[in-house]
Amino acid sequence: MKKLLIIDTFNFLHRAYHALPTSFRGPDGQPTNAVYGFTSMILNVLEQIKPDYMVAALDGREPTFRVEEFTSYKAQRKPMDEDLQVQIPKVFEILDAFEIKKIVVEGYEADDVIGTVATKFKGKVDTVIVSNDKDLWQLAGNGNIIMVPGRKGEIEWMGEKEVDAKLGFEADKVADYKGLRGDPSDNIPGVYGVGDVTATKLLQKYGSLEEIYKDIDNVTPESLKKKLIESYEQALMSKKLAQIILDVPFQLKLDECRYRDINKIKVKEILEKYNFKSLIRRMGFEIEGDKKSREPEVPDNQLSLL
Repeated sequence: MKKLLIIDTFNFLHRAYHALPTSFRGPDGQPTNAVYGFTSMILNVLEQIKPDYMVAALDGREPTFRVEEFTSYKAQRKPMDEDLQVQIPKVFEILDAFEIKKIVVEGYEADDVIGTVATKFKGKVDTVIVSNDKDLWQLAGNGNIIMVPGRKGEIEWMGEKEVDAKLGFEADKVADYKGLRGDPSDNIPGVYGVGDVTATKLLQKYGSLEEIYKDIDNVTPESLKKKLIESYEQALMSKKLAQIILDVPFQLKLDECRYRDINKIKVKEILEKYNFKSLIRRMGFEIEGDKKSREPEVPDNQLSLL
């Protein structure tokens, strides 16, 4: 079966920004470390996956329905660094040069776009989702596999069985788990007093958040039952916040996502614009009159981006 590659774009971008030194600057003096790292990651993943179709999923600028329902959702996160913010349009230029289909739907997160695209084309392609965001593990299985970039270039592949082995419950129960345990990184509260072990045991026994509450009278010990009852509405809300939407309203045909190959001329032009000489050489081009790149040296273990 043909392969669809979905990139969690801002996950890539943040990893690149924090992995590379701010000494990366373009001819205009503006920072380009995130753009450089992002482009390097794109080249790496294309070499490894060789997709037939490709999508770059993006977060919208408008608040999502999650914020409307729970104003504290992700409220603890700091605003994006200005040095990263100014690089976003440059990353869009890179995606356009690679002719990668960009998808953004206002009011939804990139995870929802990823889940919807994977669902739309289920059975038509094998889908590879590239991200180290564990929220996306709930999509593992049913023709989807998660490619997780790690340190020093290693890759972890998360399918349905791998998620089950790692977490102790099925991939599609990730949102149920967060309904119980919560998620501090997203400011999702869960059930107060319920930790990793208890949440996992409850899911192993009952299968879902709803089934726990259906049998709440038989939950033991009594202290746990009390916590669950007192946090009933909060638990259901937390699950909803964590659950990836699989039917975001947008139209998309598989052929719109077709990836034919790197347009080397377009890509070379944009890399020249930002003076990414080592990436130009990596694509097999010579740089006339300049045998040595002036880009800062990057240790192999620093760019741990695939």
